[in-house]
Amino acid sequence: MTNTQKNLKFITYIGLAILLYIPFIVSDSLFFPFVTGKAFTFRIVTEIIIAIWLILAVLNPIFRPKKNFILYTFLAFVISLFVSNMNGINPFASFWSNFERMEGWVTIAHLFGLFIALGSILKDKKEWLAFFNISIVFGLIMSLYAFGDIFEKGFNYRVNTNLGNSTYLAIYMLFNAFLSLFFLLRQKISFTGWYSWFYFISFVLQSIIIFQTGTRGSMLGLLGGLLLMSLIIFISSFKNNKTESKLFKKAALVIAGFVLVFLGTVFSLKDSNFVQDSVALNRISSISISEGTAAARITNWKIATEGFKERPVLGWGQSNFNYVFDKYYLPEHYGNETWFDRVHNIFFDWLIAGGILGLLFYLSIWVTSLYYLYKSEKLEVNEKAVLVSLLAAYFFHNLFVFDQIVSYIYFVLFISFIYSQSNDLDSEENQIFKENLSKGLKKGIVWVIIIGTIFSIYKININSINANKDLISAIQITKKDSAGETIYYHEKGIEGNIEKFKTALNKNTIGKTETSERVLMTAGTILSIQNLDNSTKQEYVNFVVEVMKDVIKNDPYSSRANYLFGTFYAQTNQIGKAEEFLLKAIELSPNKQGIRVPLIRIYATTNQTEKAINLARETYKLDESKDNLWVEYSKVLSKFDNESFEALVAEALENKKFKRVEKLLLESLSIDPSDINKIKSLSSLYIKIDEKEKALSLLRKSSEKFPEIKDETDFVISQIESLE
Repeated sequence: MTNTQKNLKFITYIGLAILLYIPFIVSDSLFFPFVTGKAFTFRIVTEIIIAIWLILAVLNPIFRPKKNFILYTFLAFVISLFVSNMNGINPFASFWSNFERMEGWVTIAHLFGLFIALGSILKDKKEWLAFFNISIVFGLIMSLYAFGDIFEKGFNYRVNTNLGNSTYLAIYMLFNAFLSLFFLLRQKISFTGWYSWFYFISFVLQSIIIFQTGTRGSMLGLLGGLLLMSLIIFISSFKNNKTESKLFKKAALVIAGFVLVFLGTVFSLKDSNFVQDSVALNRISSISISEGTAAARITNWKIATEGFKERPVLGWGQSNFNYVFDKYYLPEHYGNETWFDRVHNIFFDWLIAGGILGLLFYLSIWVTSLYYLYKSEKLEVNEKAVLVSLLAAYFFHNLFVFDQIVSYIYFVLFISFIYSQSNDLDSEENQIFKENLSKGLKKGIVWVIIIGTIFSIYKININSINANKDLISAIQITKKDSAGETIYYHEKGIEGNIEKFKTALNKNTIGKTETSERVLMTAGTILSIQNLDNSTKQEYVNFVVEVMKDVIKNDPYSSRANYLFGTFYAQTNQIGKAEEFLLKAIELSPNKQGIRVPLIRIYATTNQTEKAINLARETYKLDESKDNLWVEYSKVLSKFDNESFEALVAEALENKKFKRVEKLLLESLSIDPSDINKIKSLSSLYIKIDEKEKALSLLRKSSEKFPEIKDETDFVISQIESLE
């Protein structure tokens, strides 16, 4: 190997170290600071690593890929997704994603390139172990950051640190916790040397942080992974009677016993203050498939199943679950988020994105990786046990969430390691490209790689980063000057905002849709500026209309775009246009109650009696268990049909739906808090449901706040107090 090749390989080492540092990156100057900075760094560094690998592969055949089924299945997955995206609903979103997710096919292609590069350059196991240790150190530092947050905010806080999301932190800690075990269990556990204590403490601290994130999938993944690891080590120990194997057998039993005792204790004491006051223990002990986020996840899976039935082979394309969610929305989902762009399940996410072909190719990467891990003669039994358990824990975690850039990096890191440790990579017969290139051809290819990489870095990343910064600048309306006075952020005032928005949009990058939405969302602030002249306000309104029409033209199946545009027209009192776009949104997502509510209120406000009653009734009937929708329907009836309103309230009381009646009365009272009749009605309801103290509290507060009704409230109080 020449000095040039050694230097290029050293640059790869630096690049990989930067990738391991990515979890710490938070770019406050960018839109979605916890996501975009990490993702852009990943893409730029990965493109450089891939370029270095390509140059090394041109210069020396030993760096060229070898025949291997992990490589084949990963390549098939990438190609399959490309075809799915080309035939999907929104190819632009599928290939480029957006600032919030920074995924898309472009990220999958980067991951594939990184996989080949790392697997082909880092072949020595010692190289990998060095980087695994770097990762553990970084993970340990991150856990110390997390403990700092915990000590500041308490143990009932779901920590997230530099990841910006507790779920993202959980999977990062999960990877590094198992890496700590990887080193702890690959040698005799003596605790007489510093290394055993270091890895043990690292594992314990990172495991605590996993629980402190309150991420159920990661917590259960960790515990399940430990049980699986213990089982593998225990069974393997029977094949070897060495003292060391007996020690590991005991360690496996201790770990498994601890996990089982821990789970048994948590569930047996789930009603105790100790468990209830802990965010981690409470979330484990309160797992239910019929409540909270778990119920929402299962509803998502049902919706995804319907989407799969429509496009079973190639799917809908990446980043297109939102169309499935709109079309097959289940009314029972109301009360959770209105817009979902991920299924929150690794099976369904790839089933929707790539159809059955995409899912099978994705799962094939796992199967082939586990096969080569099992067959590898370069890895010890305990190392295999930890890696299998790590992958199992990670897979379980992804049954309830989805991947993001940090988890993607680690997944590729581990399958690249397995690929590099495969037995068949030592054979020259397995090399895919064996041809020796002439010196002139090598030089020409190297220059093409260098120029192509520079172009790629600019086109894929720098241009998008600049657009992101333009967006950040565009949404800044005012600031404080040196004297503390509020002034416009841009010298040209609102015109400066419009120019920045246009600059960001004209770059035509991955964040174009998000930028367009921000144009609309910023309108409320701009239109509410009192000293802003009407001509400028109208100019901004015209700009919003121009931008949103372009969005809907390029993405006609987006109920979200139509909904946002409709609510904007309602805000600017253009009722006809508001109705047009809100009806279109309802047409695209007929069962989603949340997008119907603004139109119900428009009809009610503009006294369109029949439309208001019919739409409110139809919306409520989609799922009569939803109290909020009952209240919306009741308010419409109270305005236009008092007889039906009284019958609806009587029916609710008869069926003991007291919460919805309370909600209705509270909303009504918030409009006119001194209305004695409404106060009496609410206090009567409290008496009916045996909440005497609530009734008295309401009346006493009303009496103090509104002296003009004191005599009447005091009289009602005396009547209630006389009750036994």
